[in-house]
Amino acid sequence: MHATIQKPLEEILQALGKNERVMVVGCGNCAAKAKSGGEPETEAMAERLRARGVDVVGWTVPPNGGSLCKLSAIQKLLGEDHKAESEAADAFLVLACGQGVHTVIDVVGNRAVHPGCDTIFGGETVADDFITEFCSLCGECVLERTGGLCPVTLCAKSLLNGPCGGAKDGMCEVHPERDCGWRLIYERMEALGQTERLLEYQEPKNWLRSSGPRSLRMKGARADFAYANTTATAWSSVDGPEGSGEEGAR
Repeated sequence: MHATIQKPLEEILQALGKNERVMVVGCGNCAAKAKSGGEPETEAMAERLRARGVDVVGWTVPPNGGSLCKLSAIQKLLGEDHKAESEAADAFLVLACGQGVHTVIDVVGNRAVHPGCDTIFGGETVADDFITEFCSLCGECVLERTGGLCPVTLCAKSLLNGPCGGAKDGMCEVHPERDCGWRLIYERMEALGQTERLLEYQEPKNWLRSSGPRSLRMKGARADFAYANTTATAWSSVDGPEGSGEEGAR
């Protein structure tokens, strides 16, 4: 999931145009789990804005845990289910990740869309009140060699071939309150009986894969991941050709 936190109210108020009629739109999936844009938070934001003199014409959240990043669902949400409020709005305040902001832009066209949250990381919902980062969404996964724990994310220096040597008592040199990522990886590999794999050299990552804007286009069993000036094609079927995953210039 994409973890988000609400922007300070004063920052949101400064972003809103003078006399804008605003509709607040939340997300029933990730932002709801992060408690930054579910139904309670979206309704509360509408009331907070009204209390500060903002003309809020309505608010909505995709039903049934729906995500704000699904275009067809948001077209229905704003174009049919909440058409009157949407048409009355000059601007939209989105309580979701950056992708949710863009989806609303695609639906409402040339009207202002304001981000109401900061997107902070891709994480795991450990408990209802705790989300932690385990994936940096870098586009080239190295977890096979590290027992499923990501050195790019867990190591403050994103080292791929072992620790820096600066850890003390198993804690990170850069952030002493955090566990050394490579200590966690070693302990995991030890528990799996695979510590010898840590001797294998990990080639430098292709950091272009983490450079935006990126896209993923799916057609049947074929998926094309586009980044930089390259497309990587993957197949999820026995009918896929040999060489699945090879890259070529776009």
